[in-house]
Amino acid sequence: MPSDIDLKSVNLNTVISLAGFLGTFVLVGISWGTTQSNISELAQWREAHEVRHRDMQADEAAYRAVINQQIEAINRQLAKLDQMDYRVTSLEKQYENTDNRISRITESYSNQFADFRTQLSSISTQIALTNQTLQRMESQVVPPPRQQ
Repeated sequence: MPSDIDLKSVNLNTVISLAGFLGTFVLVGISWGTTQSNISELAQWREAHEVRHRDMQADEAAYRAVINQQIEAINRQLAKLDQMDYRVTSLEKQYENTDNRISRITESYSNQFADFRTQLSSISTQIALTNQTLQRMESQVVPPPRQQ
């Protein structure tokens, strides 16, 4: 094929326009490929990020479940403490009643000992009087009995 193209008849503006048009297509193609690559990377990152968030949410849910169990255990222990207030009050009343009973018993024994002392004092006085009477009787001379 002979070259029928006359270089003098080629318009320089047309060649530049065609080169610019082809360059534009090439640049658009490169840009399209880069954009598609970036979109693909972003999609992969988003999927990995969503997986990571799901894992974190699962971990958070498990952590919350453990915390809730611990809070329930603490609440059960606190409920026992609420009962402790009643129990302590009950024990204090029982101690007070026991103290009152012991005080009454002590007072009763004290009164009984006072009565005992009074009776002992009275008995010792009677014994002393009896001893004095015996001494007087012994000191009197008794005439010997007469024989008949």
